[in-house]
Amino acid sequence: MVVGANGYRLSFTTGGLLCDEAVAVAAVMVVEPDVSEVRTTAVERNLVQQRTSASTTRVTREVIGRLAGLPPAGIELVANGSAADARALMWLAACLRYRLVGDFGRDVVRERLLSGRLLVAEDFDTFWNQQASWIDALRDAAETTRKKLRQNIFRMIREAGWLTGDGQVREAALSFAVIEVIRDVNPELALSFPLRNAQVAGIVQHQER
Repeated sequence: MVVGANGYRLSFTTGGLLCDEAVAVAAVMVVEPDVSEVRTTAVERNLVQQRTSASTTRVTREVIGRLAGLPPAGIELVANGSAADARALMWLAACLRYRLVGDFGRDVVRERLLSGRLLVAEDFDTFWNQQASWIDALRDAAETTRKKLRQNIFRMIREAGWLTGDGQVREAALSFAVIEVIRDVNPELALSFPLRNAQVAGIVQHQER
């Protein structure tokens, strides 16, 4: 794993949102508070449906790491809510675990929604180069790492249902339950979702009351 001094982890090179895997693991987490026991159960049962033991261990660790950033209500919703709720919450989980994801969502993805411009691969490269001017972890990363991260973050956005085949960003339709989890974690993270200004204001201002 590559981790910069400012918390920029660069280990999300594969897997997308890992929603199916997260739903299976979250179902164990809601009844088992001990993370080590959750990990043991998930690996033994291969809940993440990997072909090798090494991949099972790696993906299980990643899924648990993402879910661990969510509050209990969020984990419960991933386990027992709708598929749309799980996708939105796993985007939130990725934003919490990987600052790069949250920053890209805020600075680029949401901006493309508001401006109506298409989201293309070059947008990630521009964003990366701008951030790399002051973030060592990005500046020192290999070109292959950058390409893998770009591919995976676009996969995440597509899996969330927010990116069309031609690059148009779709507005996120969040349930009240998901909004409550965002408010609980950090309402400012609403800015990392493709939401209109009024929607973001409603989430943030409600929390400030």
